[in-house]
Amino acid sequence: MPELPEVETIVRGLQDNCGVRVKNIEILRKDIIRRYDFAVNLLEGQRVKQIQRRGKYMVFAFARRHHLIVHLGMSGRLYSLPETAKANEKHVHMIMHLDKHKKIVYQDARRFGGIWLVHDLDDFFCRMGVEPLGKDFTPEYLAQTLAGRRTAIKNLLLNQRLICGIGNIYADEALFKAGIRPQRPASSLAPPEIESLWQAIRQVLNEGIAARGTTFRDYRDENNQAGTFQHHLAVYGKKGSACICCGSPIIVDTIGGRSSHYCETCQK
Repeated sequence: MPELPEVETIVRGLQDNCGVRVKNIEILRKDIIRRYDFAVNLLEGQRVKQIQRRGKYMVFAFARRHHLIVHLGMSGRLYSLPETAKANEKHVHMIMHLDKHKKIVYQDARRFGGIWLVHDLDDFFCRMGVEPLGKDFTPEYLAQTLAGRRTAIKNLLLNQRLICGIGNIYADEALFKAGIRPQRPASSLAPPEIESLWQAIRQVLNEGIAARGTTFRDYRDENNQAGTFQHHLAVYGKKGSACICCGSPIIVDTIGGRSSHYCETCQK
């Protein structure tokens, strides 16, 4: 599933469309729209005011509190094409035709993602946690969030109601960088470990953005090109490989139904 760095990469790449007018929107599969606060054709003729990210969601903001929200699910893609190029790949569900001879294509083979047409963003995102690259995500916030919680630290990092945008890949990488095993009870982390984890989360996410995301199979950026962070991963997807720090084999355990990769020697 695309995580924060992948979604942020796409959003940054599409922001040059702010101010551009929408000519029309083709919905090629109606059930891909999960919520209708207004009819999609009301966006035609409007200009894109802002394109931003919230967690793993992309938000296209228009006038009159009209917002088109996209989630990529497990296998979705959102990318730009010249108007003259054919969007003839399989599983294309939406095409947003813009002025300046461009169009934005939404493609999702497994349809775990979707599109929401929403008036009230605060209501839509009211249950989402803080942004891990935002000002509200501090070592103090992380310490308060961990306090008294016996759940595995890996599971806590994946809880979108506490911290939004982190998924399996970047949780494993941050825990490795911080030297913390994913099974550790969240409340067992000492203050220096919390500080180290806070730093590791922000560092790994920023590195992922700089590398334009991680591509194993499905993810592509706003130009439908693969990311490169998969070439810099330390533990995720490295089962049996030698740890880059100590040479011990990378272990994989299932924690909360998710595969977790770590080094038994480097992570305590």
